[in-house]
Amino acid sequence: MDDSSTEVPNLRRMFLPDKPVQVEFTEGEKFTKLYSNSVQLVVGPWDFTFTFGEVKKPGDNPVVENQVAVIMSPQHAKAFANILMNHVSEYEKKIGEIKLPVEEAVPANSPVELAEPKVKTH
Repeated sequence: MDDSSTEVPNLRRMFLPDKPVQVEFTEGEKFTKLYSNSVQLVVGPWDFTFTFGEVKKPGDNPVVENQVAVIMSPQHAKAFANILMNHVSEYEKKIGEIKLPVEEAVPANSPVELAEPKVKTH
């Protein structure tokens, strides 16, 4: 592999080259599942904050009830984006293309706005 490759290194091999890793996932005491059809993103120099919520009142003056904020490092956000896009791509191969609403059909102040996210620095 040459230095110009964009392949993501296998972190397990980087940090634990001789040890097989089995990750056990458990649900903590505060674990919860929720439905979200709204996400807001605030980007700072040290982290990305995703605030997930649900549109309770659509229309010209939508109301979004925020449920949870997930904060991650820029590196984790990039890894998350890569994983998400890989899964979206696989989904579309198996199920079909995911259609997005056309920009004109989405109000400018909608929580599903297709414009670039607003960036705030901390």
